[in-house]
Amino acid sequence: MHQESRHQMFQPNTQTTRRLRKKQARQKNEEDGSDQESSNLDLLTYSRLILIPSGNARNGLKEALTMDHGGIRRLSLREQKFKKATEMYATEVMKFTQKNLLRIYPKATRVTSSNYKPLSGWMYGAQMVAFNMQGYGRALWMMHGMFRANGGCGYVKKPDFMMDKGPDGQVFDPKAKLPIKTTLKVKVYMGKGWESCFPRTCFNTWSSPNFYTRVGITGVRADKVMKKTKKEDNTWEPLWDEEFEFQLTVPELALLRIEVHDYNMPEKDDFSGQTCLPVAELRQGIRSVPLYDRKGERLVAVTLLMRFQFV
Repeated sequence: MHQESRHQMFQPNTQTTRRLRKKQARQKNEEDGSDQESSNLDLLTYSRLILIPSGNARNGLKEALTMDHGGIRRLSLREQKFKKATEMYATEVMKFTQKNLLRIYPKATRVTSSNYKPLSGWMYGAQMVAFNMQGYGRALWMMHGMFRANGGCGYVKKPDFMMDKGPDGQVFDPKAKLPIKTTLKVKVYMGKGWESCFPRTCFNTWSSPNFYTRVGITGVRADKVMKKTKKEDNTWEPLWDEEFEFQLTVPELALLRIEVHDYNMPEKDDFSGQTCLPVAELRQGIRSVPLYDRKGERLVAVTLLMRFQFV
């Protein structure tokens, strides 16, 4: 049953479930003549619902964020209203997400299934950042990148500092000027695999591609930056051998963006692959980094040889 005013979470009740499973297994055995016990009887199943009431901002954003109803609540805000809330009541938004669930969803005028930048929600602790998953583009690549963390299980734990409060009730402010916590060095050696994934006429009918790589950080405002290599002319296996440094104030919320393009003046440069990686889970050393297409599907043979180092 679907209820607009309730958010459903689950808690185990194994005794009820096992009785139900045994009854179903007996019925199945009677129908097909099988004497085998179901191997699923001993599995833990979720059956008891915990209901979290939803709230609204009809009486104003500040009241919706600060009113204490004596329990956990869920608040849903359209992206424009969420932006207004962070501009006017940033501290209240952060304190709300420390105890309650906040959901953000795209505005209705996104008729082309475009998306807003998900970091705007994650920076303030929003647990549910709803997206148009059919709207391919950089915003969705960031979403894919964030959830590559934690083994790609679909759940990423919020950093501890976003749950902390200072002695005077201070909370994390993503717009504040913060000290540099670490420096990430990224070296791009070379790339290969396009010749086996793309037809020779895909980039330029008369010559080989002129590839270059864009490397950058998306995260809190102070960490955002984008850099690029030189272009390597007329080759399917470009060798760049360039290194970039990124000074990070909040590496826990940072994503490393990597894009490869074929230089194609005077026309628009051709997209040639991308990936987005959570900085907090980067493994130091030389790595073979797979690239993905616009939809986020793996380009089977296309990889970059890169090195990651924290100093």
